[in-house]
Amino acid sequence: MNQPIIPTPTVQTSNILDEYADIRWQIAALSAKLEEIEPMAIEQALSIINEGATANGKRVVYRTDTIDIILQLRSQKPKPESHADLESLKELIELEAEKAQYQNQEEIASMEREIALLRSRLLRLQQTDEGRTYQAEYADLERQLTTLEPLLSVRLK
Repeated sequence: MNQPIIPTPTVQTSNILDEYADIRWQIAALSAKLEEIEPMAIEQALSIINEGATANGKRVVYRTDTIDIILQLRSQKPKPESHADLESLKELIELEAEKAQYQNQEEIASMEREIALLRSRLLRLQQTDEGRTYQAEYADLERQLTTLEPLLSVRLK
């Protein structure tokens, strides 16, 4: 069997790749730690807000010379899968949409044909022969100037 030949790394290359791999591991470990403590940090920030002990009287819950931690409250819609009533209503909406589609299928098909025709006419009116030539030249030049940029893919084990 032919195995791919992997060049023997030089000391300098090996050191750089070792450092790169080490930093990627550190990032993964720190991300995991951050994810682990984030709920507790949010809880503490909420407590600070509730006690009225913010750093600036608003939503800055922690401040140093180098960092401000700000509590933001974002609206998050519930997922229908998580709530039976929402799931039920979603299914009813989908059924009604299908019913309307079926009941009006001829009119919808006619409108879709008209829309396709109008789009085609609009496209012709928005362009000139010279403009189409420029677009083709642009696409050709863009293809010629496209390069492959190297990047490292890291799989942590």
